[in-house]
Amino acid sequence: MRKKLLIAAAILSAAAIIAWLFIPKKTEPVAVVEEKPVVVAKPLLTGLFVEHIFNVKEKKDGYKNTVNIYKKDNLYFFKSVITKKGQKDITAEAKLNKDFETIEWKCNNPKKNIQVSALRKGNKIILTGTFDKKENNKKEINIDARKWQQVYQLGLMKFAVKEPVGKSIEFWSLNPDEPQNAMVLAAVKESRELIDLHGKKVGAARLKICLAGFLSVFWTGDYWFRLSDGFFVRGKISGDIFVELQEEKLIKRK
Repeated sequence: MRKKLLIAAAILSAAAIIAWLFIPKKTEPVAVVEEKPVVVAKPLLTGLFVEHIFNVKEKKDGYKNTVNIYKKDNLYFFKSVITKKGQKDITAEAKLNKDFETIEWKCNNPKKNIQVSALRKGNKIILTGTFDKKENNKKEINIDARKWQQVYQLGLMKFAVKEPVGKSIEFWSLNPDEPQNAMVLAAVKESRELIDLHGKKVGAARLKICLAGFLSVFWTGDYWFRLSDGFFVRGKISGDIFVELQEEKLIKRK
């Protein structure tokens, strides 16, 4: 369950989508990037969409997560497809405002018998669909004024790039494996580093993301966001999950 939270929300989920157990993995020392103000580049223009392909390794398994993002008016639209051999695709879609906060989110996971839609209205997230082993189900989840960052790989872009090292933030997210459960996650900007991404040195901000408060011992992960535009490029999650951006391209929408 927690692994899927990471993948789906990471890439899906991250990919999702993308997608959610114990002690964070140690990372090798990397070069420190000098702390300088950075302006997040506009990731998209209306009429275009960007396709990102992530490689995901989960223990001995490997699979692809394809993420499409496009802008229409002042809204961003996100779609993640996780493709695993011998299984039906897991898909997630989201609508985000101009600050990349989640407004609506949908998830379809045939293996888990989940087909859910979620919508934020004020300080409530309203779920409808098939979830919690029930069809035609509905639930209202009470939250507070903190942001809903279901796609926090986009929602945390500005935070990752513009905030100083040591800064932290808390936000709401749903567990894709159990969408009826909302939780508060915490992100801390730990460093600015140079990482090797397919043979190229890339400046990146490294965030530690975990369950807020004392629950942080149960789930945590390191996430890297590219300094040039704020986009998520790599994730190392406890539980032997590794996510990395493999390919991206700009495509004109029909």
